[in-house]
Amino acid sequence: MPLRRLCPGDAVGVAALSGPVDPEELARGCASLEGMGYRVRLAGNVGLRCGPLSLAGSDAQRLAGYRELLLDPEVAAIVFARGGYGATPLLPSLDPAELSAHPKIHCGFSDLTAFAARLLARCGLPSFHGPMVAADLASGLDPLSAAFFPAMLEGRGPAALSLPDADVLVRGDFDGRLVGGCLSLLAAAIGTGDEFPYDGSVLLLEDVGEEAYRIDRMLVTLRNAGRLAKLCGILIGSLSAITFGGVEDPPRLRALLADRLAPLRIPVVAGVPAGHGRPNVTLPIGARVAWDGRRRVLGLPEEIVA
Repeated sequence: MPLRRLCPGDAVGVAALSGPVDPEELARGCASLEGMGYRVRLAGNVGLRCGPLSLAGSDAQRLAGYRELLLDPEVAAIVFARGGYGATPLLPSLDPAELSAHPKIHCGFSDLTAFAARLLARCGLPSFHGPMVAADLASGLDPLSAAFFPAMLEGRGPAALSLPDADVLVRGDFDGRLVGGCLSLLAAAIGTGDEFPYDGSVLLLEDVGEEAYRIDRMLVTLRNAGRLAKLCGILIGSLSAITFGGVEDPPRLRALLADRLAPLRIPVVAGVPAGHGRPNVTLPIGARVAWDGRRRVLGLPEEIVA
């Protein structure tokens, strides 16, 4: 069942499940949401910073702040403040029955990959991989990102994403459900029960600030666990600041990706503008997507809001 679409004038909740939120960036991001015509509701923990990891509150405080927004009947959508780390410890406390009883639009990426996986795996609820308030929205959206956010949440987004400059590692077409996000979160989720349903799916991969051998280890972990063999296609988003001994080397990184992914014998498309970089287009996790290799167009034929 599609989620209720966002409409101008709706209340948008800003949740903080992960790292501490910079107050100036939060203010700029909230002003951006208000400029788009929404009313902003902040989670009660959004200004906190505590604990050994300086997260946005204790586990209990981050969970309570999120649940305030989830249970608020006036909040039509929840957009996360930022990523980093902190969502994963809360997953067992996010009751699937409660999430299912209050289906809402959720939008975020990075650490929120783990949250999106629980939503889809445990509740069958889709979400959006897209901008966050004290990050992308605080710095202003580039034209391509602005074409997708908030339009995708309002059910009037583009029906396709043209990628004429995509780096096609393995040719071919695919058509399947989009899952995925931050690679490190996907690898960490193996065996937890909070994994995306991989069978017949299209996997989006992106990450930031990793040594190349760790990227390789994550891909091998997904391969050895049998997850990659279930896919019909792979989309590679931003791989920002991926280094070999501290030095970025894009051709070498491309060779690593091709070496690991080509043997899967499914289409692999790199250069998708999504993730820890700019642009960061909003993509529907849990919805059908289709890649036309000849035209180099990613079709988005299925709405997750109505």
